[in-house]
Amino acid sequence: MLSVGDRFVPAALLGARLAAHGEPHGLAFDVRQVDLPYPSAAAIPLPHDPPSGQVRAFWEDIDGITARLDTDAADPVLREYTGPVDQLVPLIGGAEVLLVHAAPVSRAAVEAAGALRVVGTVRGGTVNINLDALNERGIPVFNTPGRNAQAVAEFVTGAIIAHLRGIVPAATALGAGRWSMAPWTVDGAGMELAHKTCGIVGFGQVARAFTPIARGIGMHLLATDPWVDPAEIERAGVEPAGLDELLERADLVVLMARYDGDNRHLIDATALARMRPTAVLVNTARPQLVDTEALRAALREGRIAGAILDVFDQEPPAGDDELLGLPGTLLTPHIAGASRDTVIRGADLLGARVVRHLVEGDLRGAANLAAIQPA
Repeated sequence: MLSVGDRFVPAALLGARLAAHGEPHGLAFDVRQVDLPYPSAAAIPLPHDPPSGQVRAFWEDIDGITARLDTDAADPVLREYTGPVDQLVPLIGGAEVLLVHAAPVSRAAVEAAGALRVVGTVRGGTVNINLDALNERGIPVFNTPGRNAQAVAEFVTGAIIAHLRGIVPAATALGAGRWSMAPWTVDGAGMELAHKTCGIVGFGQVARAFTPIARGIGMHLLATDPWVDPAEIERAGVEPAGLDELLERADLVVLMARYDGDNRHLIDATALARMRPTAVLVNTARPQLVDTEALRAALREGRIAGAILDVFDQEPPAGDDELLGLPGTLLTPHIAGASRDTVIRGADLLGARVVRHLVEGDLRGAANLAAIQPA
């Protein structure tokens, strides 16, 4: 087994959880562990002259990515990975099991792995893996959707409270030697969440983790999701609603939907116009769900009260992005799912799924099931 980790998900953890799940079944693994040096720095400067193509600097300095753009174009289907696109080619050797976090699994790497039987990624998606190359060989890929649902749900709750109560600017001012008096003015005082209406767009695992927290605070919840039975939403103590109704009634609109291509710019200028002028938009899901230019205009013109954003069209955003200075915003660097528990939970889920496949041939949960299951 080859375990490829990094500074967030260590290779040793992936290997240890696989071994722990394999031991009761008599499985023993010859484990090779490689930790990639990412994140590459404590902080990445915001680019002021970003390259064309909206490069997403996933844990790396954007200059380093730009320098190898031509080389990485060898496998253009991969996204959001760390390091050179074919860096696993000399490492993968005779591995039968490959576990990764953010490392790229390119076509060249798959072709170099003659003994490969199964691939696992401790991520919710498979954007850093060439599924076509694995499908052609009938190799299953297991991922871990939902591993960070609780982390995101708690982050959303904390970010909403911190933003609406002015905690961040007040703490920043105190650290800079100023005692803020703004919260003791009518205009500067924040609002409580109890008895406010929160509209949830998308009722998947993150929303289901968020629901009991929000209900515990005393919020009234609306939810819209075309893929979920309204009766199931009601059983969770949430009122089903159409998107237009949700936008018109909610004090907070929280995006928790998965991006599928068809819902690109679900929140566009028309949707933003339906929101209350006192409402706040929260997006920790995917940047494609929001028309960012329309959001800039709505914030600039005061047509909504604010926005909490953890995801951006370009990551990191350009240093001169207007969003950075618009009033009513709280911007964070794509950290909603970054908890220690997420790492441990993901490694455990992945180890269990890979071992179940090796022992029983079980393909449940395989991200490429439709492409590799027997006819």
